[in-house]
Amino acid sequence: MNSGWTTVIIVTLSVFIILVAVGQIFFAGGEKLTTETALVYNAEEEVPFEGVYLRDETLIYNSGTGILCYEQEDGSKVGKSSVIARRYKSDNDAAYLREISLLERQIAVLESAERLVGTDNSQLEAISVQINESHSGMIADIINGDFLAAAEKQNDLLEAMCKREITLKESNGYAAKKQSLSNRISQLNALISGGVQDVVAGGAGYFVSEVDGYEGELDYESGESLTEEKIAGIIAAPEKSHDGKAIGKLIADYHWRVAAVIDTENMFGFYEGGEVQLRVGSGSYLIDADIISVKNCGDNKAIYIFECDKLNSVVTVGRTAHFKLPVNSHGGLRVSRKALRYNDKDERGVFIVRGQNLMFKKVNVVYWGEDYVICTQEQDDDFLRLYDKIVTEGKDLYDGKVIG
Repeated sequence: MNSGWTTVIIVTLSVFIILVAVGQIFFAGGEKLTTETALVYNAEEEVPFEGVYLRDETLIYNSGTGILCYEQEDGSKVGKSSVIARRYKSDNDAAYLREISLLERQIAVLESAERLVGTDNSQLEAISVQINESHSGMIADIINGDFLAAAEKQNDLLEAMCKREITLKESNGYAAKKQSLSNRISQLNALISGGVQDVVAGGAGYFVSEVDGYEGELDYESGESLTEEKIAGIIAAPEKSHDGKAIGKLIADYHWRVAAVIDTENMFGFYEGGEVQLRVGSGSYLIDADIISVKNCGDNKAIYIFECDKLNSVVTVGRTAHFKLPVNSHGGLRVSRKALRYNDKDERGVFIVRGQNLMFKKVNVVYWGEDYVICTQEQDDDFLRLYDKIVTEGKDLYDGKVIG
């Protein structure tokens, strides 16, 4: 085929493509639809508030000199005479000893895994479960800010993975690795100048390194004496001057309380003696709590005292915290508010795409969000169903319209 005919064909095809594109713009533009899929969604109505922690706390003092390094994580349970912290002569000594502690933990993990050398694979399923649980739990703890628990699950995960390697005969042991770690520990011990001073706990409890000055003043039983003004003042200034020799504190046990001023109109159905759940900060999990006191303070407000018996690093640090109290939970199909329409019978619903046609489906809204609604799942085919393709944007929509 000569070049002249080739040029004519190319030009003809180009013109055809342009005409098709222009036709799409002028004739199909009005038929453009934006859709979303109807999926199950859960929404909670929550009452937010800021509260003040009430805990039985005892300060830990130390007047020594040198570099102070904590041996316990915030929220960790310690016994009487447990080492809370150590003072070192230099930063280098502290760094060496921290590394030694990590290396010793690695050796312990390897030795635990080596106990399975020579066994069959009957424990493989249990080990796999442990790996999955440790991994999932570690991620959940990180999301919730409980880094102490996350660190423990990380160690559990590493141990389980080593056990799996041994069980699958991918390794006969870790003698060389352990020897390498032991050699490193010996090198580090030789570098330490000595003179380490231990700071021990005077009793048993849960350790917290942070001191805010309210210890002893806001104890477990102090809620009844709190006023609205007092709570507001603590929230405005959650720390005050304190003895600089205090290096931390012990919380007596796992029971704690929180006091808050809340609008009573938002607390319908919640009374003294009732049970609730609290969400602390941006955490995803809920903590069970009892309402042990409700004291009206005027202007449709009351001082609520909540009591909890779950203690972790999230609720041990700080004197105040932001909370959310779920009051209603709604589950159903999530629909964008802009997708809602009304038919000629003034029935609320949405248009869905079914094959090459539009169909109007009714919806029963049970919750109105900021930019979405939650609708019930109905068995009636006249209503929206799970996985329906909902039209959120489009022009000239009507039931039965052909869009193909």
